[in-house]
Amino acid sequence: MKKQYTALLVAFAVTICMAAGMLLVSGSALLNKNGLPVANSPAQATATAVAKSAEQAQLQQMQSLVAEYQTREAKYQSELSTAGQQLQQANDQLRQYQMLLAALQNRGIITIDANGRVSIP
Repeated sequence: MKKQYTALLVAFAVTICMAAGMLLVSGSALLNKNGLPVANSPAQATATAVAKSAEQAQLQQMQSLVAEYQTREAKYQSELSTAGQQLQQANDQLRQYQMLLAALQNRGIITIDANGRVSIP
């Protein structure tokens, strides 16, 4: 019989603790000034809808800017690639000229002095 009373007292104590916790959480939620207001009136619902509409417009504007920047980046990447190819072609052509000048100089067709002047003997 004593075990039943002990179990009953423990059950009541747990119930009281749970009820106190629920009461504290509810009171905290009611007194919280940082929470969102409940939209009970049509004016509050309209204000909420307008705020959401403004957020949607701003989000759409940001997405548009991101798309524009991505397009620009792709354009710049393409231009950079083209410039790199042109630079490679110019370097190849320069190497060919250098090889041609060296070959002409080795055969004695031209001479290049210290100042870089080319003369034909």
